[in-house]
Amino acid sequence: TFEVMVTDTLRGEEKLIDKMSGGEKVWVNECLVRAMALYTGESSGQRNAFETLFSDESDGPLDPQRKREFMAMKRAVLEIGGYKREYLITHTPELRQACDAVIDITAI
Repeated sequence: TFEVMVTDTLRGEEKLIDKMSGGEKVWVNECLVRAMALYTGESSGQRNAFETLFSDESDGPLDPQRKREFMAMKRAVLEIGGYKREYLITHTPELRQACDAVIDITAI
């Protein structure tokens, strides 16, 4: 079995990811996925081999403040990892407005 214990330094607490709220789980998952992408690119020596990241409706359970932080985290990962773009699917107007470009599939 594989358990993830999360340390929240702001609240000064630790808990298993299974005991976290939906929004907390999304935040931890997205951070882990991006950390692994950055680590894999750096350790393989192919930092710029992959130019694009993808995410699919992962912001849903986040509150408005976390959504803004979520987008800032995504932009930081793009810069740190040398990625050119991220395609994300969202139904959140604030996140769409924060994107550099939008593909509206309902208009196609």
